[in-house]
Amino acid sequence: MRLLALALLATLPLSGCRCTEIVYQVPEAVDQVDVFDQKAAAQVDILWIIDNSESMAAEQFKIATRFNQFFNQLITSQVDYHIGIVTSDDAEMGVLRTYVGPDVAGCAGCRFIDNTVPCGDPTVDVTGMTDSEAEAALLDACPAQLVFRKLVSVGIDGSSLEEGFEQAARALGAWDIDPATSLPDPATIPAENAGFLRTEASLYVIFVSDEEEGAKQDGPPVRYFQRLFEGLKGAGNENKVAIAAITGYPATDPPADVTDVCGILETTFDSSVANDDARAAALIEALRNFRNGCTDEEADDPNDGASHAETGGRYIELACRTGGVIANMCAADYSTALDALGANAAGLLRKFTLSRPFCAIEAGTDTTLFTADDIAIDCDDNGDTSDPIDGPVCVTARGLGSGDGGEALVPRVNEDATENWQYEPGTNSIRFDNAYLPAPGSAVQIRYLLAKRDRCGG
Repeated sequence: MRLLALALLATLPLSGCRCTEIVYQVPEAVDQVDVFDQKAAAQVDILWIIDNSESMAAEQFKIATRFNQFFNQLITSQVDYHIGIVTSDDAEMGVLRTYVGPDVAGCAGCRFIDNTVPCGDPTVDVTGMTDSEAEAALLDACPAQLVFRKLVSVGIDGSSLEEGFEQAARALGAWDIDPATSLPDPATIPAENAGFLRTEASLYVIFVSDEEEGAKQDGPPVRYFQRLFEGLKGAGNENKVAIAAITGYPATDPPADVTDVCGILETTFDSSVANDDARAAALIEALRNFRNGCTDEEADDPNDGASHAETGGRYIELACRTGGVIANMCAADYSTALDALGANAAGLLRKFTLSRPFCAIEAGTDTTLFTADDIAIDCDDNGDTSDPIDGPVCVTARGLGSGDGGEALVPRVNEDATENWQYEPGTNSIRFDNAYLPAPGSAVQIRYLLAKRDRCGG
């Protein structure tokens, strides 16, 4: 109380003194520039686990037909890849499938595709073609895609018990544990799979299934399989392993859009519940209810059981835990999903999280970016903030296929209304859309304004 009284006395005017008025000024908004490094081209071993139960014909066809979206990312990113395929059928014991088809250079009965299998035009599109037309087009333009098309068409006569995790582990030599080390025993890799898995390469595993992972709610926790697969690269190299999933997602009252799932689940992966997303509990419950799935948007008969996909909650959780991506199997077109999978498999980053929280960013009076009251930055530094390139965020990057011209300003929206990038509020990130991806080894610069007074409450 004595200190408070002294403080109050100090504020009273003193007789005869000359007092100077103190004027507090709100600081001007200032630029913040974040610079990120896009990953350089590297080595990656990509294992696809395809459900070959009787309800999977349409899904296999979609992937085979639209594989160019996936493959184009690998070619343009210059990654050194191995691509192999196994099924979820326990009778096949995780053995890589063998290519059977027209002679292709670099693949005489091969069990996986690598850079020696040629592809002159990775963008070749065989949508709408008959099998014979597609085969001829791919042989001419991109034989590597033909090999994949043959390999991924695994048939629909497999077991109805889809043991995706187990068959992936068998294929990679992770199913049997060496009792001396408590680590996966590489000696248990099927002899037919020799040469596929490389010690120095990253590992990318893609599950494709219209049913929940075979163990469903009764198997080992997903965290166990995360450790199992990450253990293949040794301690300290866990980030060299990523999982992706094309599986069912709830169509009835979904707690969130499928693109937001991993961001929500990630908040629950630590031991504290204090930072859990408000939607997390509902999302986790929905993913556990595997019978509440979706219906293929292109199904001729929505009542046909083969057009239904269970919610693949275990696949989705494993993908989110390892930094992979997920796609809704019931979507009419897989092209966007496969494009994202290709970029993710190549190790190229699409999302760059800003260094300052959103509450510290100048977002106008409505606190929403890209609305009418935004304060525009002079992105091209020409003294005019009304140019189309100007806005509340400036992005400089070098896209795939743009040559060695260096980094340049990237418009958010093109003249044809397609987007190159967008601000993602949920993660406070700039996310590049499918048409644009920063090139390997390039720099990404993101410039934005810090608010005059932030809203962070500090």
